[in-house]
Amino acid sequence: MTNKRSPIGCAQTSPPVITLAPLQAPDSSENNHSSLYAEAYREACKAVHYDHLGQSQNARKAYTAVIELFLALQRSSVPDHRVEQAQLTQKLNEYIRRRDQLERYDQGVQVSSSTTTSSSATTTTTTHPDAQQDALYNNSKFVLLDQKDSDDEDDEDDDESKEIHWLLQKAQFSMIQGDLNEWKGHIDSALDYYLDAANGFKKAYEDLYGNPRKRAAARDLCFEAVDKAEELKALQSQQKNQVTLLAVKNERRPAIGRHRASSTSSVRSNKSSVSIYDDSPKQDGDEPVRLSQSELDVLKFTSNVNEKIFLPWIDDTDLKEKYAFPTRFVDPEGSLRLSEKQMAKFGGWKRPTDLMKHPRLIRLISSTSIVQDVVTDCSFVASLCVAAAYERKFKKQLITSCIYPQDRQGQPCYNPNGKYVVKLLHNGIHRKIVVDDLLPVSREGTLMCTFSTDKEELWASIIEKAYMKLMGGYDFPGSNSGIDLYSLTGWIPEHIFIQHKHFVPHKVWDRIMEGAKYGDVLVTIATGELSEADADQLGLVPTHAYAVIDIKVVMGKRFLQVKNPWSHKRWQGPYSHLDTVSWTPSLKSALNYDPEVAEKNDDGIFWIDYDSVCAHFTSIHLNWNPELFTHKWVLHSHWPEHLGPKKDIYNLGYNPQFSLEVNVPDKKPAAVWLLLSKHVMVTEEENPDYITLHIYSDTNGQRIYYPSDPFKEGTYVNSPHILVRFNAPPGKSHYTIVVSQHEKARSLYFSLRAWSLAPFRLAEVPMRYPIEQKVIGQWTEQSAGGNASNPTYLHNPQWTITVPPSARHAETGLLLMLEAPKSFAVNLLVVEGGKRVSSVSVRDVTVDSGPYRHGFCYCEISNIQPGNYTVVASTFETDLIGQFIMTVASNTPLQVDAIPAEGAGMFRKVIHGEWIPGYSAMGCPSYGFYGNNPRYLLEIRELTTLRVRLQANKIQPVPSINVAIYEKHPTELFGQEMATSGPYTNVVQGVATSDVVLSQNQTGYIIVVATHTKGIAGEYTMTLYSDRPVNIQNDR
Repeated sequence: MTNKRSPIGCAQTSPPVITLAPLQAPDSSENNHSSLYAEAYREACKAVHYDHLGQSQNARKAYTAVIELFLALQRSSVPDHRVEQAQLTQKLNEYIRRRDQLERYDQGVQVSSSTTTSSSATTTTTTHPDAQQDALYNNSKFVLLDQKDSDDEDDEDDDESKEIHWLLQKAQFSMIQGDLNEWKGHIDSALDYYLDAANGFKKAYEDLYGNPRKRAAARDLCFEAVDKAEELKALQSQQKNQVTLLAVKNERRPAIGRHRASSTSSVRSNKSSVSIYDDSPKQDGDEPVRLSQSELDVLKFTSNVNEKIFLPWIDDTDLKEKYAFPTRFVDPEGSLRLSEKQMAKFGGWKRPTDLMKHPRLIRLISSTSIVQDVVTDCSFVASLCVAAAYERKFKKQLITSCIYPQDRQGQPCYNPNGKYVVKLLHNGIHRKIVVDDLLPVSREGTLMCTFSTDKEELWASIIEKAYMKLMGGYDFPGSNSGIDLYSLTGWIPEHIFIQHKHFVPHKVWDRIMEGAKYGDVLVTIATGELSEADADQLGLVPTHAYAVIDIKVVMGKRFLQVKNPWSHKRWQGPYSHLDTVSWTPSLKSALNYDPEVAEKNDDGIFWIDYDSVCAHFTSIHLNWNPELFTHKWVLHSHWPEHLGPKKDIYNLGYNPQFSLEVNVPDKKPAAVWLLLSKHVMVTEEENPDYITLHIYSDTNGQRIYYPSDPFKEGTYVNSPHILVRFNAPPGKSHYTIVVSQHEKARSLYFSLRAWSLAPFRLAEVPMRYPIEQKVIGQWTEQSAGGNASNPTYLHNPQWTITVPPSARHAETGLLLMLEAPKSFAVNLLVVEGGKRVSSVSVRDVTVDSGPYRHGFCYCEISNIQPGNYTVVASTFETDLIGQFIMTVASNTPLQVDAIPAEGAGMFRKVIHGEWIPGYSAMGCPSYGFYGNNPRYLLEIRELTTLRVRLQANKIQPVPSINVAIYEKHPTELFGQEMATSGPYTNVVQGVATSDVVLSQNQTGYIIVVATHTKGIAGEYTMTLYSDRPVNIQNDR
C-alpha cells in the first residue's frame, strides 16, 4: 500500500474554513444542543480570526474550546437533526489537526531548514490526548464497523460472523493503543500496534465480501493504519540520524563540564535495566528517590503472594505492556481457585463475547449497578460501590484508573484480546496483576462473580478477578473494606471500633461530614455477630460490609445512605422502607426517597440514621484522601523473628524504630498521620499477628528501650493496617516510633507511611552497635546478693569490660542490656577499674540502669574512654535464683571477662565475734587502747595468699570499721603492718583487705578488727580466704 497522505507544513497550512450554518431557533427539547452549537460557532470564528492574524497561542486556545464543545455534542444522547454526525466528525478532526499543527510550531518541534538539508518540515504527533482519542472513537469508519446492517441480522450468531466481528474489534483496539503509545512517545510499541491493526483490518476486508459498506470501511482503516506505521518508521529513521549526529558532536566537545550530577530519575542500577523508586515524593517536592537496597529486598521478598509473583508496578515498562495477540489471551498462571459455592454450580469459564453481544469495560460508572454474587467478598464489593459512587459524584477517576489498557484520556477500554492488567497497592507498593477475561459461569450460563446490572459491562468483574488472584482465589475468606479500598485506591485506611471505650459518636460524625463535604473520605460500615432473630428483625446480615454512598443532615437528623453489596435485603429499623411514622413529606423530599416505592423494589439501598448505625453496627471504616496532606514519605522494613524477645513488654530495644522530626512553621499544630502496613504473603482466614505503633515524644529520635509512658500508646489489633494520628506542636518536635507485636511468632515485613501538613523527616533508627556479645549467667544461692543495701551485694555476678586503646581515636559506644525473669527487678551498674567491687558510692558510678525494673534493664555510654570497667548485675531482692542474659553491644570489639567471686578457689573460714564496751570495743588507735580490740593469731606453714573481710551489718547504724594484718613482734604488741582495709568505712558490705602474700615466720601474724569509735557494742563477722590451709585462733 502507498502513503495517500501529503505532508503538511506547520507554518504554511491555512486554517480550516468554518461552514456551520446559522442556527435556527431550537425546539424546547433541544435548547441545550442549540446553545452548544451557537457557542461552538462563536469559538470557531474566534479561532480562525486569531489564526489569520498569526496569533497562534490564542488560536490554539480557541480551537481547543471548539474541540471540547464538539466532543460534548458527540457524547450527547439527544441527536441534532440540522448537522449530520459525519459532518461534525469531519470538522472536529480538521480543528484537531490545525490545533496540533500550531502546538508543534509553538513548541519548536518542527525541524527547521537551518538544521536540515531539506526545506520541508517533518513533524511528530503531539495531539491532545482527550481530543484525538475521542476523534478515534468517533471515527465514522469505526462507527460504521460497529453498526449492525440488516444483512447481518440473520447470521449475527454465526461463528464466522463472530470471528469477523472479533477481528474488527481487535483491529480497532490496536489502532487506539497505537495512537496512545505514539502520543506517549513509545514509538516501537505504537508501530507494532499500527501494524497489528493494519493486518486485522486487511483480514476483515478479505472476509467481509458480503458487506460492501463495512468492507470499504475496513479497507480505508487498513490504509490509515499503514500510513501511521510508515510515518513512525520515517520518524524512527530521523531520530536515529539525530542521535548519530549528537554523538559526533559530543565527541568533539571538550571534556570539561560533562560530569554533571544526574537527577535521581535518570540513575540506573548496574544490576538491572529497570529501577524501582519510592512511590511517595520527597517532602520538598524533589524527584522520587531510589529505594535503599534493604527496602528493595523487602519489596522483592514480599512479591511472592499466595504462591504467585506480583512484581512492583514500574511505569517505564508496565505502561508499555503488550495487549494485542494473534489469539485470545489466556493467563499462563492458570485459572483461579473457586469457592465451594461456585464449585457446586460451576459450568465453565466463559469470555465476555460468549455472554454479551456488545461487551464494554465501562458504560456508566455507578454504585447501584454492582452486584455481589456467590463469592464471599462483601467488603471488596462494598469498596467497589463506594469508589464508584465517588467517581459518579465528584467526576474524578478513583477506581477506574487502576485498570489497563487505557485510552489517551486515561479511561479503561475493552480489550477484545482478553488481557487486562490491574494496578493494586499491596505489600508496600503498587503491583501489577495480570488477568484474562475468562469468567466463571454456572451450568445455567449465569455469571458467578461480581457483575453489573448492565449486562454488557465488565469492569467490576475484571477488578474483582484481579483482586481475587492476588488474594489466592475466589475462595477468599474476606477482609474489611478499609483494607480493600486501600489496595484499590491508596486512600488512607482508618478502622473505628464503635464499641471501643474511646469512641465518641459526635466527634466521628463531624470528621465524616467534614471529609464527605469535599470528597476526601470514603465510608463503609460493618456488622458484627448477630443472632438469627436479631438479623431477621433488623434486616441486617451478620459480619457483613455495607457501602455508604451518601451522607446528609436533614432537620438536625444525621443520615447515611447505605447499599448492601448483595443488592437486596435492607435495613428494617427506624427510617427504613417499613417505617410508616418517621417519613414526613419534607424528609422524603430532602432525601429524595419514597418508602412506598422502595418497598416494591428491593435493591439493597436504604437510608439509616447515625444513631442506629452506632447501635447495631460494630465498625466504621474510613479511607482518607492522601492529597489532604502536603508532605508524605514511606519506608519499607523487616523485623526478623529471631531478633529480640518473643514478647516486648519489657524490652523494646530490638523492635524496629523510626525517628520523626516535624517542623511546624505556623503558630497552630499540624496533623501527622502514621500508617503501619504489614506485608501479607499468605491469605489467612484469621490473622494471628497483633501489631501496633507506639509513639514516644521528646526523644530526639533516639532508640527507646523501656515501653513505659508513650506519648501515643497503640492498641494491638490483627489488622494489616494500623493508623495513628496526632498533632505536632508549633516549632520543631522529635519523636521515636516503635513497631510492636503482641507476641512475635514469625518475621514481620512492613511499610511505614507518614503524612503531614508540615515538613518532616522520617528515618529508621539504626542499631548503633553492630557488635554484640551474649553473656548467659545465673544468680545462685551464693551469688544472688540483692541490691546495694544488702551485705551480700558484693557476691552478685560481675565482669570486666576492656575498652582497647584504639577506641580513643573513634567514638566508641557501649550498650548493656540485662534480660531476666519478669518477676525479677534487676539493675546494671558500671564502675571504672575492672576489679570486683563490694560496695559503690554515687561518685564511683560511671553509668547505671536507674531504678530496678522487672524483667529488663539497660544502660548506655555514648562515648566510653579506653580502660577497664566493672559491670555488676543485681536483683533488688536477695536469694532470687534464676538465669539471665546480658548483652554487651558496641561499635568496637570489646573484651568481656567474668570476675571470679570473692575468695573463689580459696579456703574459707568464717569467725563470728563481738565488741564489748569496756573490754574489747576500744576504737581506733587514737583512743590509745587499739591493742585491746579483738585480735586473732594467724599461723602459716608456707607461702600463702590471704584476704580478710570484716562485716558489722547487724549493728544499726552500721559503724565505721577496719581490719588490719600485722606481723607478730617477739617483744612488742604489733610488728609491721602487712595489709589493711583502708580508711574506716561504714558500708553494709563491710571492709576487706586486698590480697596479700604472707610467708611463714616463727611468730605468726595478728589480725585486728576495730570500730572507729570507742565503746560501740555489737556482733561482727570476719571471713578469711586463703589459698593454703592456715590456723587461726583468738589472741585475746
